[in-house]
Amino acid sequence: MAKFCTKCGAKLVDGACPNCKDGKEQMEEKKGITFQPEEMITTIKGMFTKPIDTMKEVIEEEKVTLSLIFLGINAIFIALFCCLGSKELFGAYTNQYSYFMIERTVDIPYARIFFTSFVTVIATYVVIAGLFYLIVDKLFQGKTTFQKMIAYLGISSVIVSATMIVTMIFMYVSTQLMLLFLMCGLVLSSVYMIQGFRYTTEIDKNYVGYVYALVYLVVFIITMFIIPNIF
Repeated sequence: MAKFCTKCGAKLVDGACPNCKDGKEQMEEKKGITFQPEEMITTIKGMFTKPIDTMKEVIEEEKVTLSLIFLGINAIFIALFCCLGSKELFGAYTNQYSYFMIERTVDIPYARIFFTSFVTVIATYVVIAGLFYLIVDKLFQGKTTFQKMIAYLGISSVIVSATMIVTMIFMYVSTQLMLLFLMCGLVLSSVYMIQGFRYTTEIDKNYVGYVYALVYLVVFIITMFIIPNIF
């Protein structure tokens, strides 16, 4: 990746700015802190042309800001999917009662559904990243960082976001096609996540299955037993 002076924008030569007086080495960006808009477009394109290479770059460079943006976009698409799904569900419910000549009006709380879904998705990603870090780094001594886990989940979410977009389109075309594409997209995302996991840590590959099992076991317990009691 090219390096540029943070003061004048000139390209660094041997780590030094040819224009600034101090000549000290400066980076175009601090590791994982900032990103260029064109970088996001290039990364999205890379996830469909060279997914493994793209994941490796994002994870190893710990591009946290870029990954957080991807996670935010993913949360928006999932929240929209939940809103549209609720509309279709309530629509089917209303049509069922109208068939029996009973009028039913249902006010769908779109704002609440969207906000709740968005916050839940973001919180889930943060929890999963934290669990991966704790289990890999502390339990299995895998030498990783929380930033790497965020980068890992962020770049993986690109495929999920694309899946959500097409799934929402198919929602109005065919339920069967919608479910088929949703399943294929999630499987593809899972495959890339497993492939990309090796770039997040130095953990023994024999323990990878246990890491995934422990992480999603904890997430399942939180989702099924803790969150319902809170809300």
